[in-house]
Amino acid sequence: PVYHHSVIGNIFATDLKGINFVTSSSCETGLLPTNVYHFPDWWHKRKHYTTHPEGDVTLQYVDDNGKPKSITLEIYFGSQWVAIQPDFCEYIITSLAREKSLPSRFRDYLIKTQRLMTDETFLPTLIMHVAPFNETLPKVNEDGSLLGRSNLLALRYERMDEHVPSPFGYVPMYQHYDVPKSSVVVDQPKPWGPYYLGVYDLRTIKEHGSLFIRKVSQFVEPNLYKLLPVKSIHDVPDLSWPDEIAVSKKVDWKKRMEEMKQKMLTKEEEEEEE
Repeated sequence: PVYHHSVIGNIFATDLKGINFVTSSSCETGLLPTNVYHFPDWWHKRKHYTTHPEGDVTLQYVDDNGKPKSITLEIYFGSQWVAIQPDFCEYIITSLAREKSLPSRFRDYLIKTQRLMTDETFLPTLIMHVAPFNETLPKVNEDGSLLGRSNLLALRYERMDEHVPSPFGYVPMYQHYDVPKSSVVVDQPKPWGPYYLGVYDLRTIKEHGSLFIRKVSQFVEPNLYKLLPVKSIHDVPDLSWPDEIAVSKKVDWKKRMEEMKQKMLTKEEEEEEE
């Protein structure tokens, strides 16, 4: 958490009351789920979900009143980390207990067709198609910030997919924290992330107005734990990555000393031969 739990609780009880959040800062359309057709036709997410013969999936299901219905679903991408309201959570749980409900039919379709990234598509797709929950998504300003809380661009900040340019031409500019390959405490991030955050990411976290961040570890950047959580956005330090300065790698002095000794021995042997 970026803020103390009492502060976050108050924000959810006021500015964020009744809103379902199913995206993160790495989502291309910010606070709102991303329609699969928003991606270029060559992008892997769109190709995976739209090139199958049946196109958009049409499902037959039985609604809560026992009435047979049919629906065509366009896939939406969000995040596997969400903040959802109790009534939407109850709808998902009770519906999955019924074999012929829309969530159950959609779940079965994803499993049968072996779709990937379903942790990013299941809830966002359902909430975009099911009333009244499709009216509980964030209302946003033109710049993508939350209506009524204009400093909030993402509920949770994370850094993802910085191994390649984005499908819309964005090129990552900042460094990120590496995990030594010798580490036995912290797992290596996947090439696509999420990457570990640290104090140099605080300015961007602050700019997004995020309440939560991911991914962090006291074994990667312990200083972050000394600065967060705070009581107010004004207490978040304005620290960012240096533009032209690279952080040097940690020196393995044992290895370095052995190399230096070996170099000296080799030089002495060469001098003796002469």
